[in-house]
Amino acid sequence: MAQLAQLSWMALCQLCHRRLMTPIPLSQWADRNGIPRRTAYNWAKSGKLNVPIHRTLTGRLVVLDDSDQDTRDSHPFTTAYAEALSLPVGLHADDFHHSPVLEAWGIDLYDAVADGLRPLVLQLAVPAASSRVKRDAWWRLADWLGRVELADWFTSTGFPQIAALFTDRTPITDRDSYFDWWPCGVGSFEFWRDFDDHVTAAVKAAGLGVPDDNGAAASLAENALADNAPIAGRRDSLRNRLDRLATVELPGTPAPEAPDRSDLWSLRSMYAEPLWALARPHARRTAEEICALIGWDPLSPAPPAGHPLHEVGYPACLHASETALVPYVHDAHIREIDAFRRIALGKPFGKPTA
Repeated sequence: MAQLAQLSWMALCQLCHRRLMTPIPLSQWADRNGIPRRTAYNWAKSGKLNVPIHRTLTGRLVVLDDSDQDTRDSHPFTTAYAEALSLPVGLHADDFHHSPVLEAWGIDLYDAVADGLRPLVLQLAVPAASSRVKRDAWWRLADWLGRVELADWFTSTGFPQIAALFTDRTPITDRDSYFDWWPCGVGSFEFWRDFDDHVTAAVKAAGLGVPDDNGAAASLAENALADNAPIAGRRDSLRNRLDRLATVELPGTPAPEAPDRSDLWSLRSMYAEPLWALARPHARRTAEEICALIGWDPLSPAPPAGHPLHEVGYPACLHASETALVPYVHDAHIREIDAFRRIALGKPFGKPTA
């Protein structure tokens, strides 16, 4: 079998999954086969080793061994995380430096990003496995979602006046500060109400609010606005994964009890308005073009369900809406990757993006 020294970690995980192979350290393989470790390393360096090898994220040489099938159902991030911890898949959950929060987040982020970003997400396994007790990971993630990323999200989407509402809020560091400062929680009721008023006013002032007319083009465009952009604050998958950890006692810390599914569902709405505001002009232009193509007056009432205007127009407008958001979603994923690294390593968050 050909050498795999240049194989990316993502490709390695996929190959192992297909062929039911498990990467094991070269030193362990040498011991199993009665070969001196130095000899095995020399063979690997010279290309004379007769088994497939790979250099891992952490620089270690591993052999792809098909005698052990324990990782055949492992997620690529789980496999990378276990390797970075130098522990077998499935046997690292009790390790002092393993974080269930970071693992759940890494899995979800890997699944959410574009294919081209997946190798970058797998690299996060290295900081996730750093020799640091990660008791604060849960609360720092809550702080990032409910304060730091909201400020960055509104800045990057063109609403700095809304971002300013979050920059001076007190960080969430524990359960008590969570109840006081979660932006859509009971302790922030007044803030949440003021936030809604400010967002509505800002979107209207930018000329990106709900149109005044109720014609066919407006109706078609509004119904096709993208609502499922896979950014962290709105991903159903991340909300569900974190909810499963919300009442679990994690190593070294009591059960956090929050944020659970309902807390994260409430947060979801705070990210929504820029999605619709930014997509609205693109969906509207597409809707007007569809009306012209079909021969329907864009300012007249919409036709009944089943009309070609809906059948042709809805997917076209939805595509326009989603395409308009691609750069903003990409930037949000890059910020999320950076936040993961900072939380894993215990580093402070950066300043809001311009």
